[in-house]
Amino acid sequence: MVARWAEGFETHQNASQLARKYATQSGTITASAGRVIGSSGGLSGPVLVTPSLGLADTWVHGFGIRIASQQTGLNSGAQGFYFEKSATEQCHLEFVNNAGSFEVKLMRGATQIAVTTSSFAYAVWHYFEWKVTIATGTGGSYEIRHNGVNVLSGTLVNLANAGSNQADIWAIRTSTNFSTNVLIDDNYILDTTGSVNNDFLSPVIIEGILPNGAGTTTQWTPSAGSNFDNVDDPGNAVPDDAGAGGFNSSDTSGQKDTYAFQDLTQILGTIHFVQLGTQLAMAAAGSRSIKTKFRDNGGTEADIATKSVASTAYDEFVDVMDLNPQSAAAWDVTDIQGGEFGVEVV
Repeated sequence: MVARWAEGFETHQNASQLARKYATQSGTITASAGRVIGSSGGLSGPVLVTPSLGLADTWVHGFGIRIASQQTGLNSGAQGFYFEKSATEQCHLEFVNNAGSFEVKLMRGATQIAVTTSSFAYAVWHYFEWKVTIATGTGGSYEIRHNGVNVLSGTLVNLANAGSNQADIWAIRTSTNFSTNVLIDDNYILDTTGSVNNDFLSPVIIEGILPNGAGTTTQWTPSAGSNFDNVDDPGNAVPDDAGAGGFNSSDTSGQKDTYAFQDLTQILGTIHFVQLGTQLAMAAAGSRSIKTKFRDNGGTEADIATKSVASTAYDEFVDVMDLNPQSAAAWDVTDIQGGEFGVEVV
């Protein structure tokens, strides 16, 4: 697997949902109109830190950003997009906030590595991608692209603030409430291993979709209504759980629940990868294993991954799939439009 994470702030818009998806979450995201579709995230002082995505030397992050105007606090430093190793920063991207436009700056801790000579207009969406090889001494390198065009690059640099190579965590760190004055959207994160999704993708769209119907197999017990009614919330202030709204449950090995999903409306061509988020918790102390599943539009099922659930607090288990797990081929729109995703008790 080379694609590691995606964030479009469509199905995760509030602190409760974000806390389930991220290893660390604080502050809030203000939902606003998306760069192309759906929602974007207004930076209301959030800190969002992924779980470990696995160590790699080279990482690529693409993102859309819209800065409304010159923002007090944006130049305060130590806020932006980070690649980290365990709990220690390796390097990060900041934004230099000027009177008429902004620049992009690459940092290693408090040390400036480079800043773009190009400046970028306020009040419009931009799409940036940055690739960094994280190494000590002169082993590091970087490239920043704007709307697919190289605007800054360099080699023979130290990008390992931790004093050792590689990174395994991506983070958004802010210390100022910009609300809807700084919006981000369409984030992808990948490494450069493997044969697909191993380099710049060019500007992309992250389209979040939710269950909208019962799937072929409905063996888990809904606390109320139909099974999909309990898992179709686009980031409610109080997500469905045992204390609010509904849930589906099973303690019987082999029982499956699958769900039909909304159709894609914007992505009608290449699908680089699919990310599935499944929120699970134990009803009482103990542990169980759950398989995440995909059922293709021809009716063939495939296992995605096995998850160990051991907490009564909800956690989100994320599967990032470069290829269709049933066919081992690139994803196609028809896979999503006619397919189902779900869970099985092991």
